[in-house]
Amino acid sequence: MHINTNLEKKDYLNAYKDMFVFLFRHPLITAIFIVVCLTCELIPFAWFPLKMAGYALAISLMVCVTTLHYRSGSLQGLLSEWRFQGAVYLPAIALILGLSWLGFLVADTLLSVLSEGETQGALPPVQAVTVQEDGNTLFVALFAAAIVCVAQIMPLVLAHFCRGLGLSRHQGEKIWLALMLRAKSLLAFIPIAQLVPLSIAMNWNVAGVVIALATLYSTFLLFIVFNISPAQPRRSVVMDNNIAAGPAAG
Repeated sequence: MHINTNLEKKDYLNAYKDMFVFLFRHPLITAIFIVVCLTCELIPFAWFPLKMAGYALAISLMVCVTTLHYRSGSLQGLLSEWRFQGAVYLPAIALILGLSWLGFLVADTLLSVLSEGETQGALPPVQAVTVQEDGNTLFVALFAAAIVCVAQIMPLVLAHFCRGLGLSRHQGEKIWLALMLRAKSLLAFIPIAQLVPLSIAMNWNVAGVVIALATLYSTFLLFIVFNISPAQPRRSVVMDNNIAAGPAAG
């Protein structure tokens, strides 16, 4: 199996092209992904650990659906693939639940301490945020979102590929580091990460959309890394068989 981690600019662009072509040609799958994202968004922030676990489950589902249809041309055997990949997403969900609950408790404790301090002392005057400060915040949010895509979403997607291709955890870590340490990999996620500062400026909630696009883009980027080709269209094969059988039937 040929593994290419020295991706060129055209490879990163081709991953975007392949992703949008796939979504355009398979509207039913696209609709499923939209429903999955909306379902995760319906989970209230008060249930933050469950929300994070829902996102992880959505990532795994999108990877399984996309890779299976991309390689075979259909979703036949999706249940078997989902069970097979359980060794990846079940530990990931358990880890995310545990860390999210811990972070949620720490944040709640800190907020309680801060609120008590504010009630005991005088509140500081509210200062107007300058345009430059606001711009810096959006700039930081842009690169923070790109780093999250490369450092958190891509490893989970890569873990599914390693499971399916029979690669070890050590091999997967080497591939991830080779991709993450390249500046082009970070820059490749900037178009998706731009949704984050835009959502901050417009007061939108697009976390599910960003996660979905980052997951799909990581998937199609790894198709190029592992040199995985799409399945041939079945319609042309059926038409060729009918044409070949036509004269004989006559």
